[in-house]
Amino acid sequence: MPEKVKQKVLIVDDIKDNIKVLIDLLKPEYKTFFATNGEKALELAQNMSPDIILLDIVMPEMDGFEVCQKLKSNPITCDIPVIFISAMSDIGDETKGLEVGAVDYITKPISPAIVKARVKNHLKLQEAMQELKRLYNTALDSNPNTGLPGNNSVAKQIKSALDTQENLCVIYSDLDNFKAFNDKYGFALGDEVIKFTCQVFQDVIGELNIKDAFIGHIGGDDFVLIVPSDLTQTVAEKIIQRFDHGVIKFYSSKDAEIKCIQSVDRQGESQIFPIMSISLAGVDLAHGIYKEYMEVNDVCATTKKIAKSMPGSSFFLNRRDK
Repeated sequence: MPEKVKQKVLIVDDIKDNIKVLIDLLKPEYKTFFATNGEKALELAQNMSPDIILLDIVMPEMDGFEVCQKLKSNPITCDIPVIFISAMSDIGDETKGLEVGAVDYITKPISPAIVKARVKNHLKLQEAMQELKRLYNTALDSNPNTGLPGNNSVAKQIKSALDTQENLCVIYSDLDNFKAFNDKYGFALGDEVIKFTCQVFQDVIGELNIKDAFIGHIGGDDFVLIVPSDLTQTVAEKIIQRFDHGVIKFYSSKDAEIKCIQSVDRQGESQIFPIMSISLAGVDLAHGIYKEYMEVNDVCATTKKIAKSMPGSSFFLNRRDK
């Protein structure tokens, strides 16, 4: 189990003894770093991306109020919570501190227990706000039919997998003969097939208890899954088994019995089409071969063509390792 990364606390005060007190107090639980003036504080905030800032008010050249205002006007640092820690205990000072964007105001001399509790609480609140923002952005990107993350989320997830160099595999999914089914049975039933396919993915991931798996819906009948490399074959086999067993229920009893339908091809000509099948194309990100998202996307497209050239439901894994 990897050790949890410590959250970062930036301490800003022109008196080093005050900084030392706060570092000694917070260092066991957080990664701490400090600045002794406003200019350095702004530089560190932008470059080090602290999770929270503890900011003194009375400092030479640039006081804490101005530092906070500059932090909040910068798109890179505006979301970092700021707690003022100051000897200025007048109600007007506290009011001004909150007005310029601070989330809290603690007066000196500090109570160690209060400082630790408020830092902890504001970090938890910040995490919750970030998660809500992530969910909101995912909702904006989600596919209206399945509710799954869409193109932007898929790209972001693959980029993240490349950056972390985890042993993951991208599986690109596409339905065979889906257009012919839509042309004969209509888009409403076609949408039900899409939802069924989504459910197949979710059921398989749940059955195998893959907690960090990703399922995205690019659009139409195209899906992307990201699963651990060592489980790729098992995931693909179970998807094919479940899909082939369940898709037949969307056909009339007559078409299901003969396992084909009469529909029209892309040229408008009448033609016989087999029952829908699913093609899965896997691209293994292990070994660090791929560096860019577009490279993975291109290999997925090529690999999908190979999978679709195989009869019936199929899985083809690109095993490139150098």
